Amino acid sequence: MIHASKAWLQNTLPSQFQPFVDHWRDNTSAPNQQFTQWLINGEHMGYLDTQHQSTFETVFKAAELACTVSPLGIECCDTTGPQALSAKLATAGNMLKALGLVPGWRNEEQLLMTQQGQMLATAERALFKTLGLRSRAVHVHVENHKGCVWTGVRAMTKHENPGMLDNLAAGGIASAESIDSTLWRELDEEAGLNADDFAWIKPLTPHELVLSRPLLYGGWHHETVILFHGQLKPGRRPTNRDGEVGAFQLMTRRASIDAINAWQFTPDAALCCALALATAK
Repeated sequence: MIHASKAWLQNTLPSQFQPFVDHWRDNTSAPNQQFTQWLINGEHMGYLDTQHQSTFETVFKAAELACTVSPLGIECCDTTGPQALSAKLATAGNMLKALGLVPGWRNEEQLLMTQQGQMLATAERALFKTLGLRSRAVHVHVENHKGCVWTGVRAMTKHENPGMLDNLAAGGIASAESIDSTLWRELDEEAGLNADDFAWIKPLTPHELVLSRPLLYGGWHHETVILFHGQLKPGRRPTNRDGEVGAFQLMTRRASIDAINAWQFTPDAALCCALALATAK
């Protein structure tokens, strides 16, 4: 698995993306000092903001998650199984939500998995960023038959990055979904597209990246991003269906690169777009 660190970006992206790389945040960024590791059964699962550490400890105890503070961070031991752990995380999540510490609540569950891919529990999607848990998402970079880039403008009602440019489709993998089902659901909901609209669609190289960094608004983003690259057939255009995209733009390669370097894209979308443009022939 490739970790999308600033050092990796520096060695992977061509020099034309240097302004974007210079401002990339990873777990070596200065705000990292504000966070501590959270471990379950000895395995690192997330990052907790130390300014709320006493609150987290109180909430975990109330949710019957037995935790202790160690030199490694906050360690929890739970052997009750996925169903019981999911219930405890739901209790903790609702308490943290009531305290205003879980912004962007979605009523959507995602899988909490070990590094070996074993399921530990399910939890509310927004809780993953508050607790810095490892989530998974799909991003797809889409071009027209002339090589121009289709981008979405995030609706102003979005909790994160409203009004910023985004990939034509992107979204978290829900607990009951596969990667492919998430890909086509997001393309349908966000862009009104299906397989018949594409001349081709394929995994982007590299296909999976791990993003791990402190967020600008607090919390931690620790996510495996699965990347795709596609081309629409001539005459096919996106149409938003779920209200999460305010508009669509068709941008030249040069305009896309300039927008990436000016941080007009969300970080995830900018990285996906940059990799696609860097590897295009």
